[in-house]
Amino acid sequence: MIPDKLLINLKIISKIQKNGRIARSCDGIISLENDVFYQFIKRFVTNDSRKQAIFEINSVINECIDILQYILNSKYMNKNFNQSDEYIKNCENINLLLSEMEAARCGIENLKFTYQNDPNIVSQIDIIILKTNTALKDMYNKLYYFESFLQTPTSTQPKFIRNDNLSNTESLSYQYHTNQNKDEIDHKYETDKVEIDQNKDETDNETDDNVDE
Repeated sequence: MIPDKLLINLKIISKIQKNGRIARSCDGIISLENDVFYQFIKRFVTNDSRKQAIFEINSVINECIDILQYILNSKYMNKNFNQSDEYIKNCENINLLLSEMEAARCGIENLKFTYQNDPNIVSQIDIIILKTNTALKDMYNKLYYFESFLQTPTSTQPKFIRNDNLSNTESLSYQYHTNQNKDEIDHKYETDKVEIDQNKDETDNETDDNVDE
């Protein structure tokens, strides 16, 4: 159900180091840039710009959110199916995607350091990070809700919600949501879908405009 390319791209994004950059090859897989001089020539020839890099990362995050929403909207994601193979597999896939998405966020923050002297790119990266954080918080709460009906949760570790101060990505705080009431989470699941979609649409519009330039 989860495309291999999506998992590969999330994994590669997570490995971006400070001052690192990315490029996309012809097969749709993001690649890390190694040789500085060679990659400078490659970007010049293929028109791989920093704006294109932001567009590629934004596309990966959007695809990840779309698949998460697709799984959550599955007819099997109902507590009446909580012992079915489909319900359990969906919880495992959600957990996998959220883990990879959270790891990818670290790479995106490192890319922000790379382009720290370009305020326009930094602003776009901030929006992607904000959208990622919003999605992670919302999806982790929903996963916690659905896993509460399982005899054996698919998660092996507690899930943390991360609140980033975008002006200082080194300052991080974690809150463990263990005392969330099921009814509150269920209500949130039904009413908060619009927030993620609005954030995604806003980022899409801004990113598409910049790529067209």
